Amino acid sequence: MPGPIVEVRDLHTRFGDTIVHDGVGLEVREGEIFALAGASGCGKSTLLREMIALQQPVAGSIRVLGREVVGLGDEEALPLRRHWGVLFERGGLFGSLTVRENVGLPLREHTELGDRLIDEIAAVKIALAGLPPDAGSKYPSELSGGMRKRAALARAIALDPRLLFLDEPTAGLDPLSAEGFDELVRRLKELLGLTIFMVTHDLDLLWGVADRVAFMVDGRIAGVGPMQELSKSEQPLVREYFYGPRGRGAWEQAWKRK
Repeated sequence: MPGPIVEVRDLHTRFGDTIVHDGVGLEVREGEIFALAGASGCGKSTLLREMIALQQPVAGSIRVLGREVVGLGDEEALPLRRHWGVLFERGGLFGSLTVRENVGLPLREHTELGDRLIDEIAAVKIALAGLPPDAGSKYPSELSGGMRKRAALARAIALDPRLLFLDEPTAGLDPLSAEGFDELVRRLKELLGLTIFMVTHDLDLLWGVADRVAFMVDGRIAGVGPMQELSKSEQPLVREYFYGPRGRGAWEQAWKRK
């Protein structure tokens, strides 16, 4: 069995008197798609930000790619960031840059490649993200929401990362765009050999894409496992999440695809 590429141990996070994480622990294995689910405001995106060294917990350990990231400053984290890509919930594209320039930005920051080669690599990543060739010359404001997500994903894979972080990748997308993004995530994982950690409340994504899912309740991990196992949890909040009307619909669609 592949070893862990991300290890979180006894993590504690507070904002003032508010406890966000209370002893969180989990492992992400190399080569899997691991999803973190839970109610809004439970600390999912905060944990992702701590994993990529954008935020610091009060206590605990987070090892990513074999390196402790708790306590790392921006300069110390720079070599690690070369090996992971991040898709933020709102994409995070620079509005003043074209899609090609946005995708090429990590290459300009982290490599010494020439402009022509960077543009060629950017074009490949744009195609891998399922965008047409002419999308590269457009600005983010000229794209639909689904196309902006794909452009942001192309930027996230620009450096051929080992590890990809996705923060609510289908948030704000219409059902058809969201389904297309689900298929894209599966395809890129197989094609590029990625390990993927994603934060999501999208039940279709959980059932259709994730190898394992962790469910967060009250600052703790209430359960971890494949959806078929996790959905059988006896914890009331977990069962409510998976067996409400939307949960049942996503479960039925997942079984139809099998």
